[in-house]
Amino acid sequence: MESLILIGAVIAIVLTTFGVTLGEGWIAKSSMKSLGVNPELSGTLMTMTILGIALVETCAIYGLIIAFQILGAENLTLATSIWAGVAIGVPGFIVGIMEGQIARTAIEAVLRNPEAKNKIMVSMILFIALIETCAIYGLIVAFRILGS
Repeated sequence: MESLILIGAVIAIVLTTFGVTLGEGWIAKSSMKSLGVNPELSGTLMTMTILGIALVETCAIYGLIIAFQILGAENLTLATSIWAGVAIGVPGFIVGIMEGQIARTAIEAVLRNPEAKNKIMVSMILFIALIETCAIYGLIVAFRILGS
């Protein structure tokens, strides 16, 4: 039974990293395509790509935090473990994908209109931050489920 409790940790890290990996992959793919079209934008594309990936990565960090909380908990029930994993895993999965889509779209927008790169980047950061709140809600709920 004790090994079954680890399922919650697996759910937390697998779901969040799966969504984040998809989101980050789309960002990198868009950046590489854009670089092939307009190599002169390499500095801007590198900045937006690294920034976008770093922002998306936070969801995986939340999943890792909850996974470690589950792994280090004493007297945890199977249900508590699973629901804590789901509480961060599902929002982390969806938020990771959607944040990646925002960064990807921002990169494509800069390719179409390089003169607006600063406005596009500021909007990208703002929109990702707003969506990130949903993952933070999941993190808070997961902590509450674990009694932390």
